[in-house]
Amino acid sequence: MDLKFKIETGYGTERYIPIDADELEKAYGLFLLGGRAVFRGGAVDSKYIQAIVPDWHRMMGWAQDWELGPDDYNELSDKGIDRAARELQNKIQEKIQYLVSSKQENLIGQNVTIPELDRPTTERREGTTKRIGDISKF
Repeated sequence: MDLKFKIETGYGTERYIPIDADELEKAYGLFLLGGRAVFRGGAVDSKYIQAIVPDWHRMMGWAQDWELGPDDYNELSDKGIDRAARELQNKIQEKIQYLVSSKQENLIGQNVTIPELDRPTTERREGTTKRIGDISKF
């Protein structure tokens, strides 16, 4: 599945920069940290970014001026495209937040693998019952 996104730079339908999935990390980094960046579809200053959203039209091959209706959204859902796009966005946002909090901003946009984020989030608990004070981070 070839996921496509767009950086909306205004409120008109023509005010966006098309990006591919491999540029999504760079776009979110730019949005959060500020600055300017060049993408395959154009350049943007972070102060003009309104949103980063899936580009349903490019993913499905629809005309850009086509107004999406309920049947179109149902088709996106039936094919799992909407879910895949949202999951990728969430994964990238989590990665950016991790890189910022761990002071590794220099890795944003390089599409490097972060082993800490690939580990399962649940751990098997064995042994005795613990008090809340023993497991609380606060």
